[in-house]
Amino acid sequence: MKQQYLGLWGALCCLCICLAAPLQAEEQELPDWLVQVKQQKAQQPEQMLLVLEQQQAAYGDWSIELQVQYLLQQADVYESLGKHQQQQEVAERGLALLGERRDLTTIDFWNNLGFALEMQSQYQQALYYYQQASALAAELKAEKLHIEADINISAIYSIQDKFQEALVLLKSSYDRALLLKDPEILAYVNAELGLLYVGLGFDKEAIQFMEKAIQGYDALGWQKDKMDVLFNLARSYSYLEQYDKAMQSYDQLLQLAVAQQDQANLYFAYLGLASTSKDGEKLDAALAYIEKAEQYLPDLQSTYQNSMHHYEKALIYRELGQISLASQELAQAEQSLSKEENPGNQSSLLWILNLKARLEADSGRYQKAYEHLDQFFKGYHKLRNKEHELSVEKLRLGFDAQRQQAQNELLAKDNELQALRLQEAERKRQNQWLWIGLFGCTSLVLLVLLLWQLARRQAQLQAQTLEKQQSNQAG
Repeated sequence: MKQQYLGLWGALCCLCICLAAPLQAEEQELPDWLVQVKQQKAQQPEQMLLVLEQQQAAYGDWSIELQVQYLLQQADVYESLGKHQQQQEVAERGLALLGERRDLTTIDFWNNLGFALEMQSQYQQALYYYQQASALAAELKAEKLHIEADINISAIYSIQDKFQEALVLLKSSYDRALLLKDPEILAYVNAELGLLYVGLGFDKEAIQFMEKAIQGYDALGWQKDKMDVLFNLARSYSYLEQYDKAMQSYDQLLQLAVAQQDQANLYFAYLGLASTSKDGEKLDAALAYIEKAEQYLPDLQSTYQNSMHHYEKALIYRELGQISLASQELAQAEQSLSKEENPGNQSSLLWILNLKARLEADSGRYQKAYEHLDQFFKGYHKLRNKEHELSVEKLRLGFDAQRQQAQNELLAKDNELQALRLQEAERKRQNQWLWIGLFGCTSLVLLVLLLWQLARRQAQLQAQTLEKQQSNQAG
């Protein structure tokens, strides 16, 4: 018996070991260095890129799955570093390795490829991959990846001036993120809501969302993402003419960019300091900051940002009274923007026209100034019509929400009234039964008294009759 028990125990142990082996193999599927990259890529992207580059020599000896995971982490690191051309190349290589495979990794690569294309102003292609990612994530019930893809789609809608669609989708993503309670996706959706509200001109609401995003990224230790939000936060303060707060936020961004050796954010920090100094009428400081920012401009590899940089510099030169230099900068801005294929740059073209008209007037060429100003007002009128439609739609949605709330309140009050009526009816019914009971009891008592009196009267009559009979017999 003991031997049978030991034999059975040994068989069970072997079975457990066999079952555990695949799990251990799965846990050890990723080497330690790749696990490190996966865990620290958002906090230390520069260092993690070095780790990846140190392992690249052995790439050809790895399994297909390990190559796929390597490329996925590399794409994420390139995204954090703002190297979007490299991100696109790596994402495309990853998707080629996956072939017809459709799983969570595919969604990650699609989101990566879409973001890389978006950052290179290829918005329609980016939208295609985001929509692919959203559909597959919904099919696989991968809610976090689904929300991420939808947030990216809303960003494209915003760029394409489809603000209503962007707001609806982003609001849905926000509600779903709250239910998911994932700190990463919550920080991301708050940051994007803040950015969208900046674009809509609702700066106070934007600041609230961005402050929540910064808190989230602080908790996660994601300095790169925090810097992006800091830039938009500072810009919102500047729009509200709170220049001291704007300068503080830009200075905080600058310190983080220096610590992280982030060339792109060094540019945006100096650009923001220049713009805010100009708005605060500190023109010498503004010129110094814009020239400092120009040192980092080539690293951005963005024709749109190149255009906006020269536009901002033209504004500073005009304020300084250097009209010729301002005109040269504006010509460079217009040339760069003409290379962009994005129809959403309409507002940027308008402001270039406006500044061009002002510079022509400053130079005494009033006919030219008038022509540019006429073009500006025609374009501005069309743009304002779109904004007016959006405002009306927002008011309508707000009214619909208030009306629905009022209907809900009326329904609740009606339900309360119905409940009170039911309670009153029940109380009346109980009172009726009480009165019926009392009437019944009273009637019963009266009937008993009546019967008692009747019986007593009959007894008296019988006694009188008997007494008369006895008297007659005696007589």
